[in-house]
Amino acid sequence: MSLTLLCQIFLPIAGLTGPVLILFGLPGTWLLLSLVGLAEWITEPRLFGTPVLVAALALAVGGEIWEALSSSIRARKAGAGRRGSVGALAGGIGGALLGTMLIPVPVVGTLIGGGVGAFALSSGLERSGGKSSDSAFRIGRAAATGHMIGLAGKLVAGLVVYVMLVVALYV
Repeated sequence: MSLTLLCQIFLPIAGLTGPVLILFGLPGTWLLLSLVGLAEWITEPRLFGTPVLVAALALAVGGEIWEALSSSIRARKAGAGRRGSVGALAGGIGGALLGTMLIPVPVVGTLIGGGVGAFALSSGLERSGGKSSDSAFRIGRAAATGHMIGLAGKLVAGLVVYVMLVVALYV
């Protein structure tokens, strides 16, 4: 059995772990791209064209940027200042990590922790900066919503990368 055929069988199966890992707050798209890079390196002729690989990389980077900035942008639109925007970003990341450790239910801990972290840190920092409780609560709610939207966007980007690479593998 040739290496190319092995990659055509193995990559779609192993690559499915990428989008699943995104739900756990892990770098699933980057794992998928690493597998693709390894397959591309060990096979001759090459499995993927340069345009496909560049597009997959661009989508992966776009998904990361979307996830990182969405909570800050939503908080900013709700009236947050610099403190609340940074708090939304840091709280979402820290909360997702803490939630994953504290709530041992797959995906649930990451989602709840990220939302609660974005809410708590952005609203807390805005409140300590002099905003009213109502305003701080609105900003925190927007940050939590933005965190969920960011995760969903990153998941969509990861799924598109997966589908695009699987299709390119057989075309």
